[in-house]
Amino acid sequence: MVLYHYRKFAGGITRTQLETFKFGFCLLTPILVMYWVGIDSDKKFNLPGFWPDPSTLNQVPKEPHEIQAEVARIRRARAEKRERLEARARELGIMEEDE
Repeated sequence: MVLYHYRKFAGGITRTQLETFKFGFCLLTPILVMYWVGIDSDKKFNLPGFWPDPSTLNQVPKEPHEIQAEVARIRRARAEKRERLEARARELGIMEEDE
């Protein structure tokens, strides 16, 4: 009777040793990859000019008067767009249905 627990594979490795190696490999590989990526990632993955300059980005208004000015600008833009679309619809002969 042969016990599969002590069966030898190529190189004299037992099944228990093989399973222990596979478990350790599957457990440590993602940890080591995350460790390698996390160490000095600025040097490894640095692409000059990849991120935009913060001064060129849109700034979120924080003061009440800035918020009101932004809301007014958005409403004006929507009204202008609606007027353009209504004019285009009139040119094409599309009529708005009254309810």
